[in-house]
Amino acid sequence: MKEGVEAPTDHVDDESEATRNLNHRVLFAFVVVGTGLFLFDLFSANSRVARRGIAATAPPIYGYLRPSFTSWGFISVGLAVIAAGGAYLIAQREQIRVRFFVVSASAFLLSFAASIAMIGGDPTRFVDPLLRIKSSADYVADIPLVTRLGVRGFMAGYPHLFSSFKSVHSTTHPPGAVVFLSYLKRAWPHHLIPRALVMAVLSCLVLIPTYFIARKLAGRRAAIFAVLLLAVAPAPALFTFLSMDAVYATLLATAAAILVWGLGKGGRPRLAFLGGLVLGLVSVMTYAVSFIASFAVLWALMNRRPWKETVRLLLYAFIGGLVAIGLLWAVLDFNLFASYRASLQHIPKVPLRSYPYWIFGNPAVWLTFAALPIAALSIHELLEHRPLYLLALFIPLLIGDLAKGVFPGETERIGQFAYPFLATAAGASLVRLESWSGRRRPALVGGLVLLTASTAIVIQSLYFVYW
Repeated sequence: MKEGVEAPTDHVDDESEATRNLNHRVLFAFVVVGTGLFLFDLFSANSRVARRGIAATAPPIYGYLRPSFTSWGFISVGLAVIAAGGAYLIAQREQIRVRFFVVSASAFLLSFAASIAMIGGDPTRFVDPLLRIKSSADYVADIPLVTRLGVRGFMAGYPHLFSSFKSVHSTTHPPGAVVFLSYLKRAWPHHLIPRALVMAVLSCLVLIPTYFIARKLAGRRAAIFAVLLLAVAPAPALFTFLSMDAVYATLLATAAAILVWGLGKGGRPRLAFLGGLVLGLVSVMTYAVSFIASFAVLWALMNRRPWKETVRLLLYAFIGGLVAIGLLWAVLDFNLFASYRASLQHIPKVPLRSYPYWIFGNPAVWLTFAALPIAALSIHELLEHRPLYLLALFIPLLIGDLAKGVFPGETERIGQFAYPFLATAAGASLVRLESWSGRRRPALVGGLVLLTASTAIVIQSLYFVYW
């Protein structure tokens, strides 16, 4: 099945003055964003305040500055060139098999992420989250509790088990991740690689909801550009094999995609209900559902339509969420509200970290792991055209950034669910460049994909990034 891709008609006419001005404004956005991030990183490297209370040597990046590039790294370089060439060819096409494209892009992300993990030549990077039992640094350290209590017993007792937890993540997240990892261990008790692959595949599937988000908000061609850029962006490439937050990103982006379609213009009650249901089910894995829920409400309210229709769609989504929470309670004995209250009471305190610094450090590192093409294009789109979906997303993120109770730092991990929206805005900006110039720009698309992939390679080559 072939779907048409919106593309301007090719011609060789000279660009108009308006087109040249648009090109200059986009270039200016690249210069300003790139310079701003560079200067902030330069300041951070020489600031004691920036390094205060964070296990990192070069904030705002949460990791250690340990340059390492072995011969394995040339696989990443080769894949980056392939990605750029593929993007060039795809950007030339008027039609494309969308299903094949999205699945292939997800498979490519898996391959690229695997090559990124091996840049330093250490094969344990593939299974790093599953090796943190002795250090008690991650969810796997608390799997024995699930084995001893059973799934329902662990879920029901979660609010009262905080003194027994070994992992800090078990106290800051709902119990679903520990249970999920316990099932993976039960399926492959003696092998780590299959467990790591299940997590990695789930993480790479984030490109599927990314396409549907961008398709609804900016059109088919923008959706294709969004997927091309996100498939090689630093955040998904680095954390696919390192962090459960990459799995959460797929789950949250899936719920967001359904809600975008269900609560947007022409939204249907069934989709709104399904979006609320999926978001409610994801609450067993991460409390970040609150960001997507806030976005969904703002997104619904910002769309111009009769208020009765807006209220009706939001009500369907709310009912879907309540049904999901009720199902989790009935089937798994998981009480979301009791769990969240317990997490708030036991959230680890990090008083040494500078609150004023991380107000700026959080968005800086978030944009850094988006890579300059996505960051600059999305900011340009936000400032020039103020798309409602970005405004609806940024308001909850800004509130979260300013709230002292939110863990300062690690935003590039925690905020991965928002990258599909940044990629959408970047894709929309690229389509706008094509439309104004009246021709497709495959060389530009290929170059931006190469720059994005190169950023991921450079970050992994310079830093030992974990979690």
